[in-house]
Amino acid sequence: MNIETLTDIFSNRELSIIIWIFILIILFSISKEVLKSSGGIFSAIFDEKIVDVVLLMLIYTELIMLVLTIIEFWNLTLLKETIYWVLLVGFPLLLDIDKINKEENHIKSILKNSIKGIIIIEFITNFYNFSLIVELVLIPVVTFISLLQVVSKTKPEWNKVYNLLTWVLALLGISVFIYSVSEIYKSPNGFFNLLTLQTFLLPVILTIMFIPFLYLVALYSLYETVTGVIGLRIKKEKHKRYLKRKIFLTFGFNRRKLKRFQREVPRGIMRNKKEIKKVINNFNQK
Repeated sequence: MNIETLTDIFSNRELSIIIWIFILIILFSISKEVLKSSGGIFSAIFDEKIVDVVLLMLIYTELIMLVLTIIEFWNLTLLKETIYWVLLVGFPLLLDIDKINKEENHIKSILKNSIKGIIIIEFITNFYNFSLIVELVLIPVVTFISLLQVVSKTKPEWNKVYNLLTWVLALLGISVFIYSVSEIYKSPNGFFNLLTLQTFLLPVILTIMFIPFLYLVALYSLYETVTGVIGLRIKKEKHKRYLKRKIFLTFGFNRRKLKRFQREVPRGIMRNKKEIKKVINNFNQK
């Protein structure tokens, strides 16, 4: 594969990101401290439960792609953008399940947490590209400023730095946007076409269609937390299974009611089948 083939498949921005990723991988691989600390990260990532959920996410994403293919919206030219969505939106949303569970408005939380990833995808795929050399400089600069902004937000005394970096990022974003608009004005036919519209809409559509899956994963996670905490003193496995079954039959897909049950019922209050029935019945009578 020569450089011309690569530029046909990837834009200059995508190539610069790939190059920097390879550089970082090489730097990390020669650092003993990073290799040592990364062992724990990889063992956490490849935890059986996480792997199962990620596989389910990929299967669900494939089903979404199948539906979009049937209605003639999705085709292989959008595969790259779909992969970006999985890495920048789908997977991070899965990692934020506990955070999403803490918020009352589930859908609002999902959409709020997906905005950054969608903006990054739109930046990578839809804004006009600079030359490869400019992109190789631009990508690490923007990434570094973004990381500094995130860190500066953690302490109140760094608030002025945070505001300054926010303005710098805003100016960079406006500059790229103005450049993109000027390029579109010069050659509108290269931008205003069906593929560009599909590329622009795809991450939004995927996120909206992903909400039911996230809801089920969040609900399952909440059930695991509730049964684990409330049934802390239950010793027998058959009673633990009964607790899970009884709670699911009582609350079903009603996440709000389940969260209220979690708040109001003390931890470790049940020890056997009789107490499980009593606690749940008392709650239902309120």
